[in-house]
Amino acid sequence: MVRHDSGNIGVAGTCRVIAAAITFAPLPNMATTHTVDCNAGEKIQDKLALARPGDTIQVSGTCSENVAIFSEVVRVTLDGQGKTVIQAPPKGDGFFIRGREITVKGFTITGGRDGIHLSGVAAGASANIVGNTIRKTGRHGIHLDHSSVGRIAGNTIEDVHASGIDVAEGSVARIGYLLRPLGHGPNTIRNAGEHGIVVTRGSSARIVGNAIENNKGSGVFVTRNSQADIFGNSISGNAGNGITASHNAGVNLDNEDQLFNL
Repeated sequence: MVRHDSGNIGVAGTCRVIAAAITFAPLPNMATTHTVDCNAGEKIQDKLALARPGDTIQVSGTCSENVAIFSEVVRVTLDGQGKTVIQAPPKGDGFFIRGREITVKGFTITGGRDGIHLSGVAAGASANIVGNTIRKTGRHGIHLDHSSVGRIAGNTIEDVHASGIDVAEGSVARIGYLLRPLGHGPNTIRNAGEHGIVVTRGSSARIVGNAIENNKGSGVFVTRNSQADIFGNSISGNAGNGITASHNAGVNLDNEDQLFNL
């Protein structure tokens, strides 16, 4: 009888442990959509402080702010819905990104220093930059530095003071497409005050299917130990060369892996 009672206690104890595990198991994180109405005085920066991985921030109106996305922000989408204007104050960038796997899409960005600036100083910034219009910035339209990774597709970059896209300091860019399954999304880069696209200081880029025209320097300028694959683009009307390579740079003009049938 003693052994039988002891066995019952053991079974009951096991049942209680299982029930507790089921009762207190955490619920999965659910993605949240946050909204920002800049015309009502709301700020994108305030909602970024609340965002968790997988969240989307939908923005509307005209926003006068420099938006900083810090390194702890991961997998957040900022969606201008094709109707939001960022009028960036002159001393900062429209979007300054140190986070990882950030998506910025559907904005018109004017003013500021760079329209979108990725800087990988902390943990390697990375972003999808899709379907934006960037114009009349104080320096570059899009700038990557400090080993950042940018996937840049479907944007119009025009009338910026320096270069349309500047890839620097060991950064990597896909310009004209995102990841392979998402296909081709050409950018239009025109009327830049310097080169259309610059790849410099040990960086690399694949530049596919873009329209690069009427810039005051070269269409594409690859320099200082950098490398670029350049194919399927329309490059015309630039004041410099269509493509310039200098200072130990390498350029490949063949679609060797048939990335797209252009």
